[in-house]
Amino acid sequence: MGKRSINQDYVETFLNKDNQLLAVLCDGMGGHKAGDIASEMAVLQIGNHWKDTTFSSAKEASEWLDQHINLENQRIYRVAKTYSDLDGMGTTIVTAAFINDEIIIGNVGDSRAYFLNQEGLELITEDHSFANELRLKGEISEEEAKNHRQRHTLTRSLGVFDKVAVDFFFLDQRADSLLMLCSDGLSNGIDTPLMNKVLTAQRSLSDRANIMMESALQNGSTDNITICLIENRQDAADKGKEGK
Repeated sequence: MGKRSINQDYVETFLNKDNQLLAVLCDGMGGHKAGDIASEMAVLQIGNHWKDTTFSSAKEASEWLDQHINLENQRIYRVAKTYSDLDGMGTTIVTAAFINDEIIIGNVGDSRAYFLNQEGLELITEDHSFANELRLKGEISEEEAKNHRQRHTLTRSLGVFDKVAVDFFFLDQRADSLLMLCSDGLSNGIDTPLMNKVLTAQRSLSDRANIMMESALQNGSTDNITICLIENRQDAADKGKEGK
């Protein structure tokens, strides 16, 4: 949910033959129709291929994800070059795969993954934006990056070039932990301390997602907001997903 008439975000979860979970969230770009087409293409193509898989290790799953994210990047790139009304379309992507006792996070762009456990809330991914690249090089501070005029200019996304580098992060699954995937409509609207406060509240996943969304909108976020929450509770293997 957001303030744009066209929602260019898309999120879904998928199970493979061994009931291994994959969550995929994309935030499209490229004009009135193109962005929502690119994000839907990426989520559904990768997710539907996932349904036919089975993995014995996190390494095997990450290699599969790298291959299929790149295949989808090439497909979006070709479609954008073929149809003039889709020229320039692309999408961010952030994925979370649950394999045995590990979580594999993959990302391209500025959609994010956060991980909450007893040690607190941690941002796992790095934004592939021009401002964040300057921050990583030490040329500007974290605070300057938040307000930089090119903070929304992406240095990596699907569909812009025929090849793309995917960043991967490996986490240990822990009892009473929570993983959040979100589009930048949320992360641009609320800071990590507020996220942590809401996510640790004794509320349903749906309530927590709605509270964060409303807070981001009240703080002036003008982009679509999409949230995917996956919870691993000690008393039950409860994995839930909320998208707004």
